[in-house]
Amino acid sequence: MNSGSVRAPVAASTRSLSTARSVLRVLSLLIEDPSGVRADEVAQALGKSVSTAYYLLTSLCEEGFAVHESKGLYRPVPGLEGLIAAASQPGVLHAGVEATVDELFLRTRKRSYLGVVRAGRIEIVAFHGRQGVPRMPGLGSEIRDSAHALAMGKVVLSLLAPGALDRYIERGLKAFTTRTITSADVLAAELARVRDDGYAVDREEFDENFCCIAAPVFDDGGRFLAALGLSTTVHVFDTERDTLAATVVAVAGHAGAAASRTPAGASHSDRPTPAPVAVSARERLEPVA
Repeated sequence: MNSGSVRAPVAASTRSLSTARSVLRVLSLLIEDPSGVRADEVAQALGKSVSTAYYLLTSLCEEGFAVHESKGLYRPVPGLEGLIAAASQPGVLHAGVEATVDELFLRTRKRSYLGVVRAGRIEIVAFHGRQGVPRMPGLGSEIRDSAHALAMGKVVLSLLAPGALDRYIERGLKAFTTRTITSADVLAAELARVRDDGYAVDREEFDENFCCIAAPVFDDGGRFLAALGLSTTVHVFDTERDTLAATVVAVAGHAGAAASRTPAGASHSDRPTPAPVAVSARERLEPVA
């Protein structure tokens, strides 16, 4: 195997992390100075070029986090401070759950994903793969109406209260391939198996020649933190399903244990408050709209 094919995604992940940190820093600058900041001030604070500062500020404006006013000033939108306070609260995902994507990839060499429930959708917050490992076509950064056709989506649907699941089904179970589950009764039986087995699968239910295996990540208190999964081809799925499923479940279990572990010298009450994405396995999750 060409060593460069392994290093490239790592470099890309590092660049993405660096960009994310820069965006968060710009958000902090906006909050610290609600009267407005200029691109050159942002560049100086971040130690980056003015063009990079313009790019970051423009991106935040396009996403609705900031507004560009006269005289080159950028201001935060109303309510941004509260949003950032909630997002920056110490939480279980910051304790290393996202790193499980790397662990799962290293153990399986299959493209790996981590999804969390946010605002009525499953958001893919991290993924890891290498060149030559196909990424599922059409699977972007979030899962909404395709939850019933994807293993990660089935994990979340299996935890929904009956009423929330009914609302998802009432919107219609869209068929993505001939193998997609479109019957409410069949889906209910499938979700029962997910709860019994501790993991979910999909075999060409979302796209041809693509299969996924996913498992829930719980903390020690039984709170659902995220769904961890991988994607692979039909041939690999048919020949390695049990082994891969066992690995996904094991890595997810390690992630939950790590998220729940109290830091040395800290009492149980000192444990960071879970991030807003953490919900009880028995509590109602927001329906995946």
